[in-house]
Amino acid sequence: MSKIILFLPSYETTSIMLLPASILSVAAPLVNAGYEVKIIDQRVNRLWKRDLLNEMKKEPLAIGISTLTGKQILNGLEASRLIKENSNIPVIWGGVHPSIMPRQTLNNKYINYVVIGEGEETFLELVECIKNKNSVKNIKGLGYKENGNVFINQERMFVDLENLSEMPYNLISIEKYVAEKSFATGKLARNIAFYTSRGCPYRCGFCYNKEFNKRKWRGKSAGKVIKEIKDLIDGYGINAFEIEDDEFFVDIERAKKIAELIIEENLNIEIFTSCRVNYVINMDSNYLKLFYEAGFRTLGFGVESGSGRILDLMHKDITIEQVFETIKRLKIAGINSKYYFMAGFPTETIKDLYKTTDLIQKMKKLDPQIRIPAWRIFTPYPGTDLYDLAIKEGWNAPKKLEEWANYDFNTVRMPWVKGKKERIIKNVIFLINYLEMGGTTGRGVFFKMAKIFGKIVDWRWKNHYFSFVPEKYLLIIFLKMKELFLFGNANNKR
Repeated sequence: MSKIILFLPSYETTSIMLLPASILSVAAPLVNAGYEVKIIDQRVNRLWKRDLLNEMKKEPLAIGISTLTGKQILNGLEASRLIKENSNIPVIWGGVHPSIMPRQTLNNKYINYVVIGEGEETFLELVECIKNKNSVKNIKGLGYKENGNVFINQERMFVDLENLSEMPYNLISIEKYVAEKSFATGKLARNIAFYTSRGCPYRCGFCYNKEFNKRKWRGKSAGKVIKEIKDLIDGYGINAFEIEDDEFFVDIERAKKIAELIIEENLNIEIFTSCRVNYVINMDSNYLKLFYEAGFRTLGFGVESGSGRILDLMHKDITIEQVFETIKRLKIAGINSKYYFMAGFPTETIKDLYKTTDLIQKMKKLDPQIRIPAWRIFTPYPGTDLYDLAIKEGWNAPKKLEEWANYDFNTVRMPWVKGKKERIIKNVIFLINYLEMGGTTGRGVFFKMAKIFGKIVDWRWKNHYFSFVPEKYLLIIFLKMKELFLFGNANNKR
């Protein structure tokens, strides 16, 4: 039996360790075709080098590596270098970044092939060719090197999600990916990430989807989704799901059918998923009630900016009025909501930033219980509409694959974000968790101190005083004391 290794590099840490869905999806048809598949997830395996070297001694046919733009590239290259320094095993890269930048990826000496787009069919065809020593020039969705030249084959059509094989969860230790709290409510639960669709029909100028998924959305049928949910409930005791779709509600009738089947099957689960404010304004109270009864406890929305000009620049295709209406409707329905923002867009001014902070404060006044995480930093990822504008505004795009490892949503690297603008963005990111704490309740000296700090934050927010925030350093010390206090108590209880 031929062996295949699938490797997932580490990337920026998240509160929930998401299932390695990209490599599980690729593994499924391989398993069905009779291949032995070994998955190594660097995020949960500190001994990954030892395990990778040990598996390489078994002479696998090929090793696949899946990467996004950012730190994951550097970790993927470390693994690729380790492979090539100790063997002649073909290294196959796939994922969003290699798919959008296949030629630049193949220019790296440690990489032999790039799977472009969805990998389930392409990867299987490639390893079959490698196994049988056949030419790869007719494999759709593949990039490769031959005699020092890079070749990109014909594009492959999207896979039919309805015919995808079941995820081979037996290849991983699934407990490593089960969170102890519901992402939807924060209550004790067995929570796991889950996908019901791929793609997005919208045109946001900062998003990879337009290039990778060609603005096409495809969803599994309601019946298939419910079967997969029930399999996770019955097999692993999961009772909370974080649906990681780019857009769950594109097909409103499908979403409604899923909710109806959850209720009909009495699954008793909690769900967090994404939505758009322009969807909610078309949902009546009965529709929202249905989703609440089905367990949809929190919906997440990308608002991105409070400036109409910036929203137009990024082709967000929403309005500020829709944001307010969404908050009102979800509050009445009892569904929590979470709103994401970004900063650092090309041509964005300090006035635009203030419009965003003003919007956030108005949103919190409408419903103090809504959640607004720290702003993400705009990064001109390849394949996005704002990529060319960023270059025009003075940004130098990376010339090599490894240079993309320095870019992520958390680091300010754009040349137009400097001075007062940079200080404002960084300080708002720190302060936002303490905004509008007046209506919150809690106990203990740490909560009382945070609430006092929250009043200062509210004052700063109202007056746009973000450039110089010396008291934040006192809070940082305070938070470190809290961490030491909690750590000490935990040790005393052992």
